[in-house]
Order: sequence, then C-alpha cells, then structure tokens
Amino acid sequence: MTELNAAIMSRLGTVTALTSNLAYLKNGGTAPAIIDGQAPEGQTYPYVVFSLQGGGDLNDNPHRTKSLVLFIRAYSTHSLKQAGSIDAVIDTALHLVPFSNVTGWTNTWLARESDLETVENPPTGTQVFMRGGLYRNRITK
Repeated sequence: MTELNAAIMSRLGTVTALTSNLAYLKNGGTAPAIIDGQAPEGQTYPYVVFSLQGGGDLNDNPHRTKSLVLFIRAYSTHSLKQAGSIDAVIDTALHLVPFSNVTGWTNTWLARESDLETVENPPTGTQVFMRGGLYRNRITK
C-alpha cells in the first residue's frame, strides 16, 4: 500500500517530538530515521521502522474495504526506556487519529491493538531494545 506508507511517513515525519529524538537516515543524510520496511545495515540508533504485517480485503460491503495490520516500532541501543519513549510519541500521533491524505482511499480508523517489546543480543555485543505496537487500519475506496 504505497499510499498508506506515504501517509504514515508524512505523519510521523511532522512530529517534532519524534524526529528530534531520532538519528538521521544512513543513506538520506538530513532526514530523520523513519524507515518503511527494514533499516539499512549499519543504520545509526535510534530509529523507527514500520511495515505491513498482514490483512486484506474484507468483502463485507459493495465498496473496496481493507483491514490492514501495521507493525510500527522504535529501536534503540541506549535503553528500553528510550525505545518506549519514542514509541509513546508514535502512539500519540497515530492511535485513533484518522488519515486524510491516503490518495484514493478514505481512512475509517487506525487503532493500536497490541504492544510489543524485545531485547536482542546480537553478536556485536551491543543490546538492541525495541518497543512498538500493531496497529489496525481500515481504509475504504
């Protein structure tokens, strides 16, 4: 969903409380690290990643309606608290706040459904902390 991804990037990219706490994109230089899909190797922490996890057409009315699940999360090597603080800003920006700029679609709602948290111990020896959530997005044509 290219249109939805662009809307999420636009929304998160305008939240100063979020962008001021993120590293810059590895390959973008001056843009805050809000990444669609997967972070590039060597991306500086902290950063945000969002991705479509599943969903599809509902087929419950004559209009095209999709129910999509998005995974939006913050990564940090500083602490779980830092990842959580970034996640809280994301939640405020997205939970129950409809999008009006998803080209060709009408957003009916976006809501956080689950909280997720991990601590990873990669071979580099630096712990990586993640906090985020699964968001349900219903859009209609």
